[in-house]
Amino acid sequence: MPESFSVGWRQVAICFLLLAASGMIAATYSIIAVPLAAEFKPSRMVLMLAMTVLSASCAVLSPLLGNLMDRISIRLLMITGGLFLSLGYTALSFATSFNQVLVIFGLLIAPANVLIGPVASTVLLSRWFAKKRGRAIGIAIAGISAGGFLFPMIIQALLNANEWREALRLLSVVLVLWTVPAAMLVVQKPSDLGLNPDGEAEPPALARAEMAAAPISARDLLIDPAFWMIAITVAIVTSGMKGVVTSLVPLAVDTGIKASDAALFISVYAGCSFFAKLNFAALSDRLGPRVLMFTSLAGFALGMACLTQAGMGYGVIGLGVALLGLFGGLMVPIESYLAPRVFGQRAVGRAMGLLSGVILIALLASPPIFGRIFDLTGSYTGVFWTFCGLALIALLWVPSMRLQPREASDTDPAIFT
Repeated sequence: MPESFSVGWRQVAICFLLLAASGMIAATYSIIAVPLAAEFKPSRMVLMLAMTVLSASCAVLSPLLGNLMDRISIRLLMITGGLFLSLGYTALSFATSFNQVLVIFGLLIAPANVLIGPVASTVLLSRWFAKKRGRAIGIAIAGISAGGFLFPMIIQALLNANEWREALRLLSVVLVLWTVPAAMLVVQKPSDLGLNPDGEAEPPALARAEMAAAPISARDLLIDPAFWMIAITVAIVTSGMKGVVTSLVPLAVDTGIKASDAALFISVYAGCSFFAKLNFAALSDRLGPRVLMFTSLAGFALGMACLTQAGMGYGVIGLGVALLGLFGGLMVPIESYLAPRVFGQRAVGRAMGLLSGVILIALLASPPIFGRIFDLTGSYTGVFWTFCGLALIALLWVPSMRLQPREASDTDPAIFT
């Protein structure tokens, strides 16, 4: 086995671990929210503000930190992210008011979420993989789902055995041991070891084309139609899924399903989404991004259409949720897959940071939009049809979406398809 191949897949394993730690932040908040609520007695709305602060801070920080990732050591930034994450949970254990909890999520946990999250993993893996990049990114991003599955059990076990402040301090130890040793094994790029992406004897044509693209400024990114096509396409699907998941149990209860039975829909969605990310790893390098985006949008639209018929009962809701998880989940790694191809290797951090910031704003907006439309109409049907329609409209621009750097007009287009 070529050394570059084995070292490259070691970077995938490292990113899987770091993304598991990043993914656990939101997935486990409802668990630590219980002792926080008992201790500080905030209203339910204020209790959930921690996640709003986290998302808003990440939206602001992603472009700034993404830009740094193009300039300085990604290894150092990932180590810093692991330390910030551990320090954040330690600081939570010493909080004396809920306002302090909000500050900690904004100033410590949010930066950690960016520094060990998808933006950083994309920057690293895009250097190690070209032809096999989709497979590498798909496997690594599945770590988010793995963290959402594993860490709730760890945290609940710590809370069962310890007072909540002590449990969070023990969690911070687990997190620093989980993230920092992994981040210390990061190798910046294949050339540091005299190697090439994908384990090739020579740099692949795709990698050469991406490196040949001149660095692009934030302003140039924001006026590039391809940037907005990617951002809007991903945002339609991911914000639609976010709105559905946050409204799923109330939707089911409104149709006469017990809340305890409706919880199964969340598990169906999570399982299908995890399976979709692994499918992305298997299919992306064979089918290409255009086919995957088309498939994802069509399947997502069908899932939303199913949910408009939620009144037909449990089976139809389950089918809609499964379709959203399976086909919508294919869209989650797309921005990581396309950023180096479309904007060049030397601007991938800046591009990912700006893309993530735009998409996070859409994710922040979708749950209130779902709730507002329900308040106005007494039903979620209108918002389901809206997102179904948006996905079908997006299908129209996928065939014309640029898949290579603007400077690569003389390069063989087949390299990027």
